[in-house]
Amino acid sequence: MEQFNQLLVTGISNGCIYAIVAIGFSIIYAGTQVINFAQGEFVMIGAMVAAALLAKVSLLVAFPVAILAGCLVGAILGLCVLVPLKRAAVVSLVIMTVGASILIRGLAQLFWGEEGKNVPYFTGVSVNEDHTFHIAGAIVGAQQIWVVGITILLVIATHCFFKYTLTGRAMRACALNPTGARLVGINVHKMIILSFVMAAGLGSIAGVTVAAGIYARCTMGAALGLKGFCAAVLGGLGSYGGGIVAGILLGVVEALIVLVIPSMSDYRDAVAFVILLLVLLLKPEGILSRKKAVA
Repeated sequence: MEQFNQLLVTGISNGCIYAIVAIGFSIIYAGTQVINFAQGEFVMIGAMVAAALLAKVSLLVAFPVAILAGCLVGAILGLCVLVPLKRAAVVSLVIMTVGASILIRGLAQLFWGEEGKNVPYFTGVSVNEDHTFHIAGAIVGAQQIWVVGITILLVIATHCFFKYTLTGRAMRACALNPTGARLVGINVHKMIILSFVMAAGLGSIAGVTVAAGIYARCTMGAALGLKGFCAAVLGGLGSYGGGIVAGILLGVVEALIVLVIPSMSDYRDAVAFVILLLVLLLKPEGILSRKKAVA
């Protein structure tokens, strides 16, 4: 039971990161019908910028600067997608995001190198030692609590933004009916750019959070991006709530699989992709998606 609780804590912590990345995928897909495969690189940018800054400044300065850096890259990528959006096929735009992912990763490797950079714990005992708590026989690190807490805050903030703010409602209107949104005076292009900026900001926050206590690397975004994509598909692309639940579920299944099949411990990362293949074969719209009413 103690091993189960420990794996469950690890799974929830990892799943929260997948959920944040999945929300980024859903925000962009809802507004453009484009799957942004550069979402993982936003995670990497947040982690690498924070790691570089933390050598000179405090976390209170590095964290927001890392988020702003990610938002800037997101805005540039949004402009690159927006220009050919009217005349290019969706498949072409998806390929463009794949190319952007490779380009961003390559530039990051040229700028920062391939060596990992240490990111200290937010409230650790020291740079390489975290505070720990014993809960139900499981050892819970303070950074894991930060991960869950930040995820909850982001989910609440995203929900309030889309439900209660005028800009959030305009983004929802553009996602549901771009033509109707234009007719009532909403700048659809501006909303698309904003969706990329928001997705990049969320990814950067996830990057800084997950990199704390481990080494930030220029290649870390690829794996996190793919797992976030798996969570987004599992929950239904464009569904924010589905992506959150699916991300946490994916993290828990990935952690607990070693209890069911001990030989899978070395292939735990493959679990997400096996689940993705099964979902695409059996229910491609996502197991947690809702059926849309047809007029």
